Amino acid sequence: MNKIKFILAIITIGSALTLSSCSDFMDIVPSTEYTEDMVFSDAGTAQAFVTQLYNDIMHGAKEHTLDGLTDDAYFTHNYGQKAINEAAVSESGLEWYGRLEGSGSYRFSNNPFHWQNRYRGIRNANLAIARIDEVPPKSGYDLKRMKGEAYYLRAHMYHELLRGYGGVPIAEIYTLDDPEAMKIPRNTVGEVLELILADLTVAEQNLTVTVPDAMLGRVTKYVATGMKARIALHVASPLYADRTINTLACNQYTGDRMALYRIAKNAAINVIENGPYRLIDCSKGTNIEKAELFKAIITDKKNSEQMFVRNFGIDAGDRNFMGRWHGPNGYYNWAGTTPSHDLVMAYEFEDGSLATPNDPEPLFKPGDWRKGNPYNGREPRFYATVATDGNTWGRPRGTAGAVFDPTPMGTLQAGTYELTAGSAGGRDISIVLPAGLGTVSFYGIPGVDTRQGPIEDWNGSWTGYYERKLIDCSVDAQGTPQAVPWTFMRLAEMYTIAAEASVELGELEDAEKYIDILRARVGNVPIRQALAARGKSFNQADLREAIRHERRVEFAYESNRYYDVRRWLIADVTNSKPLCGIRVIARLKPGATQGMPYIHNETKYDYFYYVNPIGNENRRWDNKMYFAPISLDEMRRNPNLKQNPGMGSGS
Repeated sequence: MNKIKFILAIITIGSALTLSSCSDFMDIVPSTEYTEDMVFSDAGTAQAFVTQLYNDIMHGAKEHTLDGLTDDAYFTHNYGQKAINEAAVSESGLEWYGRLEGSGSYRFSNNPFHWQNRYRGIRNANLAIARIDEVPPKSGYDLKRMKGEAYYLRAHMYHELLRGYGGVPIAEIYTLDDPEAMKIPRNTVGEVLELILADLTVAEQNLTVTVPDAMLGRVTKYVATGMKARIALHVASPLYADRTINTLACNQYTGDRMALYRIAKNAAINVIENGPYRLIDCSKGTNIEKAELFKAIITDKKNSEQMFVRNFGIDAGDRNFMGRWHGPNGYYNWAGTTPSHDLVMAYEFEDGSLATPNDPEPLFKPGDWRKGNPYNGREPRFYATVATDGNTWGRPRGTAGAVFDPTPMGTLQAGTYELTAGSAGGRDISIVLPAGLGTVSFYGIPGVDTRQGPIEDWNGSWTGYYERKLIDCSVDAQGTPQAVPWTFMRLAEMYTIAAEASVELGELEDAEKYIDILRARVGNVPIRQALAARGKSFNQADLREAIRHERRVEFAYESNRYYDVRRWLIADVTNSKPLCGIRVIARLKPGATQGMPYIHNETKYDYFYYVNPIGNENRRWDNKMYFAPISLDEMRRNPNLKQNPGMGSGS
């Protein structure tokens, strides 16, 4: 098997091992320089080195997210990701794929498969794996666990590289006197998968089933098993079997795909049946109450569904500012990544049906509009994930915002509202409606959470929606971080993997079993009933589509859809659609009056909803985008690398 050689001289633990705060177990910050031999001569410094590996995998609690590169979301500030959505990237123009932040040797990227950062981590994991057996035992330190962590984290980093680039070089540690050994070709997807599965087997053998609360955030045995399920399903998927679009040999899988689906299914069921995790019942109460139970699965620091999370502190280190990055501008937040109207329309109604373009009042394309709330009667996950005009946000406004919205827990104002003519605080408003529907004029006020509002209008959502799933809405996010973890893996994924693999294996009743358990936990109707409500049948093709749909709504904003649409070979459809949002206009009913402050009131106002095109990106798809470009610098350093098709500067 081909391998790349990496160089390691001196490790500066004071900088390299400073962890941005996960939980108490990551509070090891030695302040002196150690040679490699010194690090692995003591269990304490070895533990610090292994602990640092957790910083070498990238979480998604950032302003930019992978979801902004899908049909689920739009990045409000339109830099970095715009070129990717327009398929205008190459080896010499990586845009967000290669963007680095921070300073020094540990500059980071929000991209989870950033080439340089993941290989830096792999180099460190290789060193830990090579030396951990030499470390003398020491009371209070578990060397077996350290070995399991190193093997798991190396597998995690390779799985990200594989999902981003396809086949990648497999790396080892070498010395300065052999630079030519680094100049080797890429390994195949099959070879990288083989390494990942082997590493995960070693991890399973060395990791414990659970950890004490003081060690929350460390990987455990069934996290490794869950990763087997994830990566086997990924490589079994259509992208890696294709020979027309996926034309580079190292990116093609030549093994038995059905055997991989079987590995994925068995591993997922193993986690479900034998792991210490349990689905949380979110099926009681109103849809809003169910939504809050579902949302807590993501925002709780600890619960029975979490398998592997990145915990954050609120005092120092790497803190989670998702509330500020993604929240409404009326709270002085930045609306970084906002939901698309396409995602909103993907959430089913309580009977399992979906909105369609054939509905009496469809809301799918610019020019479509309706009078009356289109969000009533949706399934609970919708209300947990997306905030719409008139929703309660979860905390009172600050002094400036309360002038416009004095409601006790804050009511989202993402529309434009008529006021009684001449009343204080209003103005003459003229709105050009989308798709040639004309112009509407009245005396009123733009909502405080819009791009025409009175507070940081440049941070208002272009789509008319806000993401709420990853946000603790009770936190004053303008200057305060939230203690919400980033979820790398949770139990629900194992149910969708078991269901998807079962469909591909032709075991439809098993697929039904696992997807129905997941749906029932939020009170949704069984999948057969939902299929019937959608005019579909219980067959392989329709069930496949339904399970793919289930993954989309279950894992929205958890960085799954970017990979899913690629591995399913459907990105040419999902990523070429014009991006749309919603325009909300509220007109006073005959005889009604309203001055400032405006209060959402469906008995006083008629609310009109217009599908609104977002013209800031010319979204288009090119099949070269199934795999990310390797940077020109890497190509120059290693002339034996082959670039992904279409990503060469001259292609």
